[in-house]
Formats: sequence, C-alpha cells, structure tokens
Amino acid sequence: MKVAVLGAGLAGVTTAWELARDGHQVVVVDREPQVAAGASFANGGIVAASRPYPWPNPKMARTFLRALGRNDQAIRIHWQKDLRFWLWGLQFLAACGERRYREIFEAKQRLVAYSQQRLQGLVQETGIEYGRLANGVLYVYRSEKELEEGWRRSAAMRERGCAIERLDAAQVAAREPGISLATIAGALYAPGDEAGDSARFCRELAERCRAKGVHFYLECELSGTSVVDQTVTEAITSKGRIRADAYVFALGAYEPKLIEHLGTPPPVYPVKGYSATLPIARPEAAPRHAGMDESRLIAYCPMGDRLRVTGGAEFAGYARSHAPQDIARLVDTIEELFPGVTDRARAHAWACLRPMTPESTPRFGTGRYVNLYFNAGQGHMGWAMAAGSARIVADLVSGRRPEIDLEGLRVRR
Repeated sequence: MKVAVLGAGLAGVTTAWELARDGHQVVVVDREPQVAAGASFANGGIVAASRPYPWPNPKMARTFLRALGRNDQAIRIHWQKDLRFWLWGLQFLAACGERRYREIFEAKQRLVAYSQQRLQGLVQETGIEYGRLANGVLYVYRSEKELEEGWRRSAAMRERGCAIERLDAAQVAAREPGISLATIAGALYAPGDEAGDSARFCRELAERCRAKGVHFYLECELSGTSVVDQTVTEAITSKGRIRADAYVFALGAYEPKLIEHLGTPPPVYPVKGYSATLPIARPEAAPRHAGMDESRLIAYCPMGDRLRVTGGAEFAGYARSHAPQDIARLVDTIEELFPGVTDRARAHAWACLRPMTPESTPRFGTGRYVNLYFNAGQGHMGWAMAAGSARIVADLVSGRRPEIDLEGLRVRR
C-alpha cells in the first residue's frame, strides 16, 4: 500500500518509520526545508512518562478563566476573534470536572506508558544517537507546600507501579551539585523518565526511513485534497498532486484553511511555547539530569555543551513571534537554579505552536474520509507520545487492532 504522511515532525517521522517497517511504500510531505523544523525543533526534551496528568482539572479551569482577564501567570490568553478558540475553550472547561479528569488520566497514562516502551524498543533496534539521558528526571519544588502537593498528586502514578522518589534539598544537591540550595525545598525524582534532543532524533530516524525507501518531499506545502465520496484520492501540494491509498495527517497545529479538506478533524488549537538554548559556561556545575522547576512550570535539559530551557503556554492564535520578556523568564529561572552555569548573552530563542486538544490527549483514526488517518493533538507531550502514537496509526492503516485500548483516544465523528 502507498501511504502519504503529511508532516515531518516527531509524529510524522515516527509514523513513516513504523509504516515502512510494515512494508508500505511511504512518502512524507512537509512545507519546511528540513525535518523537525516546527514544534519538534527546540522542545523541552523530556520524555515524562511519570507525569501523564491531563491539562483540564478543576484548578486549571480557574487558571484558564483568570487568564481571560490577566496575563501575569504561566498560562496567557490573548483575545481571539477565532470562533475555533472559543469552541475549544468551552470543550476544555467541560472537561475540567473530577470524573472527566479521571477518564482522561487513564487514557493518557495508558498511551504514555506504551509510547515510552515503543521508544526504548526503537532506540535499541536502530541505535540512534540523540544525546539520550536515561538517568531519570528531577521535578523541583521551591516550597514545602508545593512539594507536598506534588507528592500527593504522584500517588496515582506510584499506585500504578511508577517509581517516584521524594528528595529533600540536600538529596537533590547530592545529585545536582551546581543547584542553588537557597532556591529549592526538594524534588520528586522519576528514575524511569528520560530526555534527549527530539530534533536530532527525528533527523536520524529520517535517515533510517530513507534507507528503507521512504521519500521526503520538503518545502512542499499542502493546500488541499481531492475527494471522491468518502475517500481522499489526492493531496494537493505546492509541488503537485500526490496520489496514495491512505493518508496520515500529522501536521500538528493545522491552519484553519485546511479544515474543510480534513473531513472531521480533531479539535486541535495552537498553544505557543517558548524555549531558550544556552551555551554552558561552567560544565562542572551544569545539570546532570533533565528537570523541571514545578513552581515556575519551566523545564530544562542538558544537551551536550548546551542547556535547553522551555516554558510558557500562550493562546495567541497562529503567531509564532516571541518577545525579550518571554525568553528572559526562562533564562532568569535557570540562573536562579544554577547560578552562572550558562552564557545568557548567547541564548538562542525559539517559539513554537503546540497542537493541543481540549483534553490534552491526541486523536487517532478516521473522520469523514475512510482513508485519511489522524495522528494529531499530542500538544506539550509530543516527545513522550510520539513512538506509541506512530505504532497505533500504523496498525490502523494496516487494518490491525492496536496493542492498547483506544478508549478516549479516537477521533469523534
């Protein structure tokens, strides 16, 4: 079968790999000049299998509503005239109840655990090098109250067999000698979580795909589809028409102009995130683990001689711009945690649009068109969900039953 994968980020490249392994003829289409040039380019790098917590919950509902009138918190909302944003917001608020939280948590935890297992198998099979850190992840808290709340929340994962340790400040410093003890109260340590450079992973995997015969059409923008009855017959691109037996939509935060061509797409809306990649000035004091400042909702990940710092969740439509203050918040946080470790004057700033569903879980399957498969909505956990999502989609395309239950993860027609 010939399959056209639309999108060359984490979702698209991992799906192309799984399809090629199954023996399909695969082509990948993306408008960027290279693989992993969008949301997969400079993300946080953490595969946080211990933290499949849904975005919607009663506390987040209050945060979301406050953000409609103020922009001095981690989540920021700029008023949009886009009806899709308001529909997304209403669905998000509807998902914030305790019962829905538990349902979404079960689906998300199932997918993230499966995905980490698939990622580890893929790495073992291919030998891909991407700066992998397999020494666990530290989730740092600045107050005892926040640490206690984090420990209570983690009970749901510990009950499912996920290893999570509670560390006081001195124990954190034993693992991270360069951290400022004056800044932290303690941390949760998840030894099974890992990290790495997702863009490097994507590009290395793309080369493995090419070796299996996968063709990549880059700088090739999708503008629409040709449809007969309930079947997509062609993808219309800036470089011509692409015919295939099946199509996989993995374009992330797709633009409104494509919606009419997608049948019944998942309710994905872009949430902007920011990152700064900084040279490490003092290697002896640099972080040895990837981590997250839970009090500021800012993550960091060592990547060789650089440190990636990410954070922010901003509803600003499809704008990809960033301002100095957006990046300063990231750089200031890492300076507080690891004083003098980075060269902030040479920070490389980046902003991306993360494809979020109201529930913060992706959608798989088909909508109106029987041969257009969706792999969309991984949002802020795209790295943690990519490998499992790819296997699920490849199984669906091949007519096989996926290895995990897709309850709560299917496209709603």
